[in-house]
Amino acid sequence: MKPTLSGVSMDELEFCIKSMSYPLGMPIENLRRERGRVATISRDRVVVPEAPLVAQCYLTALLVFASLDVVDRKRLSDDYRRFEEFKVKILGSELGNAVGKYLREPWKYIRVEASTAIDWLEFERREEKIRPHLKRLMELREKTSDRSEFLTKADFLRELSVDDALLLSYLSDEAGLRELVNAALGKHNPEFRNAVKAYFKALRG
Repeated sequence: MKPTLSGVSMDELEFCIKSMSYPLGMPIENLRRERGRVATISRDRVVVPEAPLVAQCYLTALLVFASLDVVDRKRLSDDYRRFEEFKVKILGSELGNAVGKYLREPWKYIRVEASTAIDWLEFERREEKIRPHLKRLMELREKTSDRSEFLTKADFLRELSVDDALLLSYLSDEAGLRELVNAALGKHNPEFRNAVKAYFKALRG
């Protein structure tokens, strides 16, 4: 079984990927986690190198992306750029020395053995569930005069699961609300807040 964040049915690897691209995190849901020399993915397992979480996250995201067909890669090209920006940020931080070899030459540690697909019907089903929350947030943004008022009135976000919160954060990016939504989730949703804390603790090693 995969290790999980405290009280949450996903591990830090899935959380990391979904925090930047929810769709790219979907193919590793419920897969067995194993350690190996290179990152690979199959029907029932994902193998990642024995490396810091930062490297595992980046390598696995690239692996999933490279395993997709050309249509999905084009569809998720903006998501791919988020991971490249993530790489640049990490290389410029204190963690850069520890993970540099993985991030600078990732294809030494990735092997695409089989194609991977994103279940877009399932994504749309989950999206339909979350869209009303996003619509409500967009309306709230128009009606509130400042950030503080917005955050105070976004208390309805406390009802969301961590997975729903990650999807809402992802969807809110297109509306230019991601930073505000993440702040509101951190303020009102204890489960999400605790998951973020556990994730950053794992990220720092």
